[in-house]
Amino acid sequence: MMRGLFIFIWCTAILIFTCTSSFHNLIQFGVVRFRWDGQPTFYDFLSPLPYDLSQGFLLQKLGHIIAFQVFTILLLTKFRSHMIILAMAASFAALTEFLQLYFNRGGRAFDIGFDLIGILLALAIADLFRIRHSNHTNLNN
Repeated sequence: MMRGLFIFIWCTAILIFTCTSSFHNLIQFGVVRFRWDGQPTFYDFLSPLPYDLSQGFLLQKLGHIIAFQVFTILLLTKFRSHMIILAMAASFAALTEFLQLYFNRGGRAFDIGFDLIGILLALAIADLFRIRHSNHTNLNN
């Protein structure tokens, strides 16, 4: 039950961070405000990766990676199947980017790629720990 609660809390935090109207105001001033747009511009979703790769941009993308890495680790505590975890985490990543379009934020398909990096890193690290633990257990038997 507690594992599910932690997953729910983390999902809520991700949604707040991704759907608040100004990420800057949230981080700098703690202001959470949502602004609904019933007719978003879907063209923005398919915008390419910008050429301006500033430090702020790179930090934001690192945030995507870390947020979904933590999310995946939490899912690993609740579920065994990596395929199910991958499907759940990737679906949630796509949902958050799509929802941003309705909250006057820049939901972008390429951001799902950064989320996937975090998801796949967490799954790969889990596999490494599982293999190492399995080898350690076999050596002791």
